[in-house]
Amino acid sequence: MVMIMKAIFIIFLTIFFFFFMFLSITSFSSSINLFNGAFVEYKVYYVNYQSNSSILSLEIENITQIFSNSTFKYVVWYINLNGSYYYPPGVNYDSLYYPKNFFYIPSVGNSSLNRAIKLILSEEINGTYVYKGQQCLVYGNYINWTIYVNNSGVPSKIFLYQFIGGKLVSNTTYVLLRSNILNRNTTIYFPSNVTLRIGKAVPLVAGNIVFSTIVGKIDSIIIGIATIVIIFILLFRKTNLIK
Repeated sequence: MVMIMKAIFIIFLTIFFFFFMFLSITSFSSSINLFNGAFVEYKVYYVNYQSNSSILSLEIENITQIFSNSTFKYVVWYINLNGSYYYPPGVNYDSLYYPKNFFYIPSVGNSSLNRAIKLILSEEINGTYVYKGQQCLVYGNYINWTIYVNNSGVPSKIFLYQFIGGKLVSNTTYVLLRSNILNRNTTIYFPSNVTLRIGKAVPLVAGNIVFSTIVGKIDSIIIGIATIVIIFILLFRKTNLIK
């Protein structure tokens, strides 16, 4: 009789364990809203205090393929609205469950986020979580990040403050424009009055990813420098990507 009771108890524990694991996996999977074709689109405001110049642009991150190893491929479009031109998209890879660079955060509410840079939860304001972190570029040159995100996982605003020698030199602000992660019926807005930047292709290397951008005639030195800074930020934050 005792042996039978022990056997029943072991069977009960086994069933309970697998049931608990099933609920955990189901709960975690349901929190992941990424899918093939998912995109986030931001309006980007860039201000350079040294040259007293500014740029208005769009950045589009669009998932184009999801792999069986829980990683995905996505492209990044940069569209300069000041000059009405765009660059060929950069191709990047990231983790489906723990994105490092793609602007989607599945673990909102955690005290820290291990993305390409470590982000620490600063405060929570009416359901919006504020994360902050610092990204070192070179000695004396760094960017302070501030990200506002709610339980949807899609950041609504992102602020990048670049310092050189302790002095604020530029400010880049991302404002969410649209995303089909929030509304499946939403589509990408790609301006019709922009043209591809023509010139000689130059490979730019950021971490373990190689990008190709177009370097052509620079109509404005100030705007050109500001554009390069934005591209550098976009490229530099694509480090530690998962292939």
